[in-house]
Amino acid sequence: MNAETAAFLPSTLIVNIQAMDDQHAALFSNLAALKMLCIERNELPVAESETLLKALRFHCATEEGLAGNAGLDFSAHGQKHKKMLAAITHAVNEVHEGRMDVFSVLRYIEYWFERHIREEDLNLGRNLQQVSSGMFDPEQAFMLARNATNQSQTT
Repeated sequence: MNAETAAFLPSTLIVNIQAMDDQHAALFSNLAALKMLCIERNELPVAESETLLKALRFHCATEEGLAGNAGLDFSAHGQKHKKMLAAITHAVNEVHEGRMDVFSVLRYIEYWFERHIREEDLNLGRNLQQVSSGMFDPEQAFMLARNATNQSQTT
């Protein structure tokens, strides 16, 4: 994370996974720059909104890849990403069609992103750290469930 983008990522949202923190900081920085551009132009430029959506998609794919490589179940987290990307894409289209205020959409994106990091990504970061340190066995929960199922079938 470079010093310029690091200023936009609150310390309480650092997940201690370099790729995620770098992308979080860059996304917050891009949102701040986009807000300033929208104030100057009083509109949401199409190219810049597409760049933001592309960065969000790339970030979601990065998290999914990290979780998959670590053997973590990412299905619920991934569903939240899909819903968010669909909602943000829809809202951006509404702005471009003149049916929604650009600043409301930007506030929504920033709020959603911050809340998502706090509620989902901090836990993902902890799980990734535990897997890499050997302290977390993603199969353990499944093994316990399988053992409980097998035991109930034999009694």
